[in-house]
Amino acid sequence: MKRVNVAGWVFVVLVTVLVEAGVRVFDWDHTLSPPSSTLRALVDELASGALSGELATTLERFVQGLVVGLVIGVALGVAIGSSRWLRDASSVTLEFLRPIPAVALIPLAVLFFGLGVSMYRFVIAYAVVWPIFINTLYGVRGVDRLLHDVARTSGVGRAGRLFRVTLPAALPSIATGIRLGATVALVLVVTTEFVQGTDGVGSYMQRQQVAVQLDELYAAVVLTALLGYLMNVGLRAAEHRFVFWAGEERFA
Repeated sequence: MKRVNVAGWVFVVLVTVLVEAGVRVFDWDHTLSPPSSTLRALVDELASGALSGELATTLERFVQGLVVGLVIGVALGVAIGSSRWLRDASSVTLEFLRPIPAVALIPLAVLFFGLGVSMYRFVIAYAVVWPIFINTLYGVRGVDRLLHDVARTSGVGRAGRLFRVTLPAALPSIATGIRLGATVALVLVVTTEFVQGTDGVGSYMQRQQVAVQLDELYAAVVLTALLGYLMNVGLRAAEHRFVFWAGEERFA
């Protein structure tokens, strides 16, 4: 069982105490919310449903966009990683599209899809595809050829080698891509809601910013950070359980 990072949590508490003291001593409360006030606002807003409802909306969009990006990223990574012809044929197009930030596509997504769920799916999936695709591609290309030769000699067909050799060997890289993609998805869903949304955590932040409700604004920021932290911990735990052959050093 993974040990608790005591030093890390002690550092968090220390920084929190220092920020609390700094805000109160130097009268920074016009730009910063004291951690105690932020925590109180977070609890109150979640308990009242004002923020918990927005969180549910954000999580729904997050999951939908992540799943779409996951399916596309893994499929493309396996297909292109397994075929030199596909790599050569798609390389120029992929290198042209990859540098385009997903945020820059929000206006186009709104134009094509409106402000509905499809717009969020498109923007989030576009951002998520790249880390998953790249990690899957290199995971597939990095599979030891000797494993394929042994499987081929044993009479395993092409499809069998894909599911019994390629995917298991590439799964650690795919898992890393999923973890990176989940972080990107969270950033994009909150950003898109902040820019164009009428609901969700990002839209809640935008409303509190306009109303200069600092405690509630910082509460939403902290909630997003906690969500990202818990998501990363959960994915690491799942990776440790289901990709156990990857080595303990991956989970340190």
